[in-house]
Amino acid sequence: MGPSRNRALIRAALFDVGDTIVRVRGDAVAQRRAVLTRLAARFGPRDWYEELLEADLLTELLGDDPGEPMRQRTLVILERWLGSRAAGLAGAEIDELRRMVAVPRAIGTEVAPYAQKSLARLHDDGVRIVLVSNTLWTGDDELRADIADLGLGWIVDGVVTSHSIGFRKPHRAIFDRALALAGASPHESFMVGDEPYQDIFGAQRAGMRAVWLRHPPPRPHPVGAPEGLDVHADAEIRSLAELLEVYERWRETRLG
Repeated sequence: MGPSRNRALIRAALFDVGDTIVRVRGDAVAQRRAVLTRLAARFGPRDWYEELLEADLLTELLGDDPGEPMRQRTLVILERWLGSRAAGLAGAEIDELRRMVAVPRAIGTEVAPYAQKSLARLHDDGVRIVLVSNTLWTGDDELRADIADLGLGWIVDGVVTSHSIGFRKPHRAIFDRALALAGASPHESFMVGDEPYQDIFGAQRAGMRAVWLRHPPPRPHPVGAPEGLDVHADAEIRSLAELLEVYERWRETRLG
């Protein structure tokens, strides 16, 4: 099957990662043990490793730039945190530390049901697949490696993480970067995600249609979302098993 089957109406599909195409297996102990082992092997014994893994750096990150709350400067926040504890790390060592704390997803996650089937079908139709993820520690390079380890590397054309781009969803910059990687315009693309604010609102504001993968309640209030946010997805699904039906319907009509 080639791109001609798609009739060039849909050229790109953007996907959130966590709780969309992968899900946590719940082995937090193994994750923590892997990180601590890596840190100790590289930097030697330090008394602040456990504290770092428990630290709420995300809250500090979101308050880093009051004028642009979706700006992400992980290394600035991490350098500040380490400096307050006289950790003795600087420059490239801080980014190396960040990479080591980014737990390989293969340790604690698995591919979500129907994710590979859905992505493979889109890929076979010539649709470019780009993953768009809000991360704290994980950068583009780490996410690419993770996706390959999970067996999805062959169907994913690009990845964008908030760490690497410097902005978190729903900021337009992260979606613009994903569209550029896909070589598609907003009206030729759609986004799939489980967060109404970050994924659905962000994608729609960038000019795309958006599919909300709606998990059962209760759902926490989305990080950074204003109170009373009212988001209406272009389509709602309860499982990725339903995505291809939406795709088939949309591929017959021009997006936008």
